[in-house]
Amino acid sequence: MSHSRAKLNAYGRRLLCERIRTGYPVRVAARMVGISHARAYIIWGLYRDVGERAFEPRSSRPQHSPRRTPARIERRIERLRRRRKRGPARIALALGLARSTVYAVLRRLGLNHLRVLRPPRPIFRRYERPTPGDLGHLDAKELANVGDGDGHRVRDRASARRHRGVGSVTQFALTDDRTRVTFRAELPSEDAACAAIFLGWAVEHFRRLGVRFRQLMTDGHKAYRSLAFQRILAAERSDHILTPPYTPRWNGKVERYFRTLLEEAAYARAYASDAERRRALARFDHDYNFRRPHSALGGLTPMQRLADDIVNNVRGQYS
Repeated sequence: MSHSRAKLNAYGRRLLCERIRTGYPVRVAARMVGISHARAYIIWGLYRDVGERAFEPRSSRPQHSPRRTPARIERRIERLRRRRKRGPARIALALGLARSTVYAVLRRLGLNHLRVLRPPRPIFRRYERPTPGDLGHLDAKELANVGDGDGHRVRDRASARRHRGVGSVTQFALTDDRTRVTFRAELPSEDAACAAIFLGWAVEHFRRLGVRFRQLMTDGHKAYRSLAFQRILAAERSDHILTPPYTPRWNGKVERYFRTLLEEAAYARAYASDAERRRALARFDHDYNFRRPHSALGGLTPMQRLADDIVNNVRGQYS
């Protein structure tokens, strides 16, 4: 097989041999294709011995490797790697081998990364509740104030360093699982008081839309387990679902909302003031709920899905 810096591919070697066969001296043909005459003699000799097979890709691996690690040692290395999940250094100590030997064997076996030995991650299947208000997804994201330079996402790092120390705000959002209708509000922090204030606002907002949540999903942040937060849930008769640690995909619908918010609004450009960014986020929320078609909703906007569900529920009651 040709290496990455080879001057001749299969076509070039065939052209060289054809010129020599038609009467060109080997040295002249070698200069014509830009290789040494010694290499040209090797290619020509191989062509005379095996014919067209000389132009087929061939492995550069030697036919014999007398210093290769014996197969029985490789099997012991593989057994220790698979059964006990040992690293190369511990395997080398256990078998009295050099670490470089163990590394080479593990690479050859495809076991040089422990992740190949872990069980496959379970597939998280997409779900959707059948009725608006069956489940709400609540989460929060911290944003640096505009005076902080918006970080280095939209400014150069030197400019971001000059504007440090101005603080941050927290964006809370509650998304309905069925319709993707989302209510967002900006508060100073993610402490218990702000979380409870936001939940009260969100509950009132969705109540005006005709939606009352029977279940609410959050992560395990202490603000969502506070007494004030739980009192609002109890008054709404909503069950509280906590996602397991390190599983943001459980709360994926509101996580996806925040990802879109950051990409298309919060970090889309550098803002002159916090007020300007707040106006941009408000415009984004309106477009997200009223104008933006969602592929997960079959091309409908969240408010169109909500309106359709309300109409269908009313028809079901009188049918």
